[in-house]
Amino acid sequence: MGNLANQMIQAMVAVSLADQLRDRSGTSPRLSNINLPAFCMHHPYVPHNDIATLTVTGHTLDTPALALALSTGAAGCIDIRSYAQRMVNFPSLNRARRLFAHTPPQNPAAGPNDLLCSIRQGDILDGHHPDYVLIPPAFYADMAEITALNPVFFGQIDDSPYMATLRALFPQARFVPGVSPEADFAQLRHAPHIVPAISTFSWLAAWLGHAQTIHLPVLGLFHLGQSPSVDLLPEDDARYRFYQFPYHYAVPVAQVAAAHQAIHRLWRQVPRAAITAQVRPPRDLDALLTQFSEAEYSTLHPDVASAVEGGHFPSFRHHFVHHGFAEGRAPFALDHAFYVTAYPMAGLELSDGHYADIWHHFVLSGRGRGYRRRAPEKPPQP
Repeated sequence: MGNLANQMIQAMVAVSLADQLRDRSGTSPRLSNINLPAFCMHHPYVPHNDIATLTVTGHTLDTPALALALSTGAAGCIDIRSYAQRMVNFPSLNRARRLFAHTPPQNPAAGPNDLLCSIRQGDILDGHHPDYVLIPPAFYADMAEITALNPVFFGQIDDSPYMATLRALFPQARFVPGVSPEADFAQLRHAPHIVPAISTFSWLAAWLGHAQTIHLPVLGLFHLGQSPSVDLLPEDDARYRFYQFPYHYAVPVAQVAAAHQAIHRLWRQVPRAAITAQVRPPRDLDALLTQFSEAEYSTLHPDVASAVEGGHFPSFRHHFVHHGFAEGRAPFALDHAFYVTAYPMAGLELSDGHYADIWHHFVLSGRGRGYRRRAPEKPPQP
């Protein structure tokens, strides 16, 4: 599933599970359907149609329970159909490094006096994935000032309004285009100092590498509150500097400058413990019901609409009260990107853990402040 780094993560998770089973029972399970020629890792697909199979789809894998199921015969196969992007699923860093052989690049993109800034553009420029966001150019300026290193922008640096802003802000910096996934991964892995993009690709390369410093924006995909299914914030790793941002969602590249202006220098360096120690308040059912919309709920959740139409639930409100609320479903429509861009204070308050989620913020505070759930419609042109 996914690109090179996603597949590497899934391979790491499978190996970690195999290691636990080996430690528990002394038996070595077969690995199946792993093909990473860049790292000489190939495990052919093993048919398992007639084998009792446990299929894993969530990001968090209960690896001890899965290992127990295999060791006791309760399952003969674990089918991992998850990106599994959580540190708890991974083997140790040293074990992971041994899995993926590394050959340093012949012509490194960055040296000891450089700060390699990984740039991810590509398919995220249309803003379709809410948590894959572009890092504000001002953040790179802050990192260059803090580290006194020379910024080198590397990767997907094709022309765009975002790249035009970066080039104007850093007229003396080097801009180095990527070559191929394998070559780019090696460059990122080799960098002495790095700012990863909001991307599992550059994150994994930085983690596996031997950088002296890794300056990680806790932003979008990496923000534990905004993207709670993902946890890619390493513990007790002295290389890392964590910079927590307000909630910030992807927008089409033409709107990026305005979205970045809304969070201009609202990031701050924090220890990982301060991020993970946040205890968010529970969702408030009665408060959410004050804004609940049957029409919006049906549009937001087509599976529920089918179930209600099929007579499995008497109404959309009934489903939300008895099922959707506990599942964390949206009770009404709210444009995330507009909300935190128009009201940066909301993004900060959400980031600091004062609210369960963005709908919770609206019903408890935003509505009373006069915040809108979406941008006002423009009048038709004459």
